[in-house]
Amino acid sequence: MAVAVQFSNVGKKFRRGAVHESLRDLLASTGRRIIGREVHNKRPTFWALRDLSFDIAPGEALGIIGPNGAGKSTALKLLAGILRADEGTIHVNGRLAALIEVNAGMHGDLTGMENIFLTGAIMGMSRGEIKSKLDDIIEFSGIGDFIHTPVKRYSTGMQARLGFSTAAHVSPDVLLVDEVLSVGDVAFRHRCEERMREMVDSGVALIFVTHNLEQMRSICHRTLVLDGGQNAFVGSPTDAVGHYLKATMTRVGEMSYVDNPRTGKTDGRVLGMKFRGADGGEVECVRPSEPLTMEIGFELDRDVERLTVETAIRRDGGEMMVSLNSRHQGITFNAPRGRHDVRIELPAFPLGGGNYFAIVRLWDADRTELLAETPYKFMLQVDDEGKGTGLLTLPHEWSALKTIEPMLANQKQSVDPAPLETCP
Repeated sequence: MAVAVQFSNVGKKFRRGAVHESLRDLLASTGRRIIGREVHNKRPTFWALRDLSFDIAPGEALGIIGPNGAGKSTALKLLAGILRADEGTIHVNGRLAALIEVNAGMHGDLTGMENIFLTGAIMGMSRGEIKSKLDDIIEFSGIGDFIHTPVKRYSTGMQARLGFSTAAHVSPDVLLVDEVLSVGDVAFRHRCEERMREMVDSGVALIFVTHNLEQMRSICHRTLVLDGGQNAFVGSPTDAVGHYLKATMTRVGEMSYVDNPRTGKTDGRVLGMKFRGADGGEVECVRPSEPLTMEIGFELDRDVERLTVETAIRRDGGEMMVSLNSRHQGITFNAPRGRHDVRIELPAFPLGGGNYFAIVRLWDADRTELLAETPYKFMLQVDDEGKGTGLLTLPHEWSALKTIEPMLANQKQSVDPAPLETCP
């Protein structure tokens, strides 16, 4: 079987507190060694990746998920040639396009148009090839006349638009996409998802790093879970999501800071979530019929008018169960810069028995800009006392028709057997 990308026992180590070994860092270090002025750094090293192996075929989409610091972005930077591996081998067959950081590969003083030609030239395309795709790139990006404006004047979302549009139209054999798509608006993200599916169908190998588990499940054929720089699991997206959620759960009720995924420029952060029972005390477990209150703490770096708060809940097997969005209830918040708490009160939590994980997102008024997001970090257990096996425990009542009388489970009833009738 043909292989587009092959990682074989790859390892990458860094020195704590040191600048990562980019090409610029390596050249500077080499120069210091030549003139005998190299500084011997005694900071301890650590392995960001160790003994990592995987491969991907043409026309296959591989998702990579894992907690922050697991090595996801490091793996993509190694593939893109931004970093070099300390051990193992990496093979990429064909032309590679990478969208790893929002402004990666862009020169701020150049216009959007000039950056398109720069990116194409770096990938080995002729000027004629780039010109033939120029109209499609500009149209897909939706930047319009801003294509003639220096990129340093672009918003984060505009940079992401231009970066993805360029990478997706330069005819790559391998496409690397990191979390940067989360800075774009909803409509553009949907267009990007559809474009990635089209590219995979045409034979492009896609490696997709994201914290959006539903997005990953809808696009990818297989998913790799990284933890501590190593392969923790590889398999179907559904199985991988279940493994990831179980491995990254946070103790319920802990109101600690939560690392945000790297999404470019963010304007806030989610601090935590608490679950409270009927008496107001913190709970780790709830019964389906009992009331539940969710408290969400967050901090904003600027004033936000008509803020939308959203929480989504998944079962530990990866199934999306429910999404609660304040805007859908006609409620938004005028939130000044600083620390805030919001509360969601539920008269019941009618889900089946098991473990559930919650994510929190903060949106602007029109739900076009994602201000902050957490991975699925907050866990709550539901105890249905063995009374159900499905995904939901719906409130209900039983009643008997006139032909029978209801009998409680703890009541004993003696019934004389009816005489058997002989079949005719």
